[in-house]
Amino acid sequence: MRYCKNCGLLAPLDADHCPQCGAPLPEPCTPQNRKPTGPRYEDRCPAEVPALSEGATLAALLLFAIPVAGFILSLAWSFGFTRNPARRRLAQAWLIRTLIVAVLVALVCLVLALNSALALAAPHYYYAF
Repeated sequence: MRYCKNCGLLAPLDADHCPQCGAPLPEPCTPQNRKPTGPRYEDRCPAEVPALSEGATLAALLLFAIPVAGFILSLAWSFGFTRNPARRRLAQAWLIRTLIVAVLVALVCLVLALNSALALAAPHYYYAF
C-alpha cells in the first residue's frame, strides 16, 4: 500500500494514479530502488530488519523475566548496547511494557492507600450500627 502525496489516500500497490484525486503515485519500495539515506521522506524506503530466531527471542524474554537483571538488560539493549536492531526493538517493547505495568500498579496501590486512609479517618461512614 502507498499513500498519495496529494490527498493522503492509501492506494493499492498495483495503482499508477490515485483513485480519489488522480495524482500519480510514487514508486513502491523494492530492493532495487531502496536508498540508504535521502533528503526527503518520500525518497527513501525503510530498511528491513531481520527478525530474531525463535530461540533467541525466547532466550531474551527469559532474561527479561529475571526481576532486576532483566530490567537492567532491557535498559542496556534499548539504548544501544547491542548491534542487532531486532534485539533492540524487542528490548524497547519490553521496557515500554514494563513501564506501563509499573504505572498501573502504582495507580492501583495509590487508590488502595487512599481508600484505606479514608476508612481510618472516617470509620463511621463504613460501619452502619
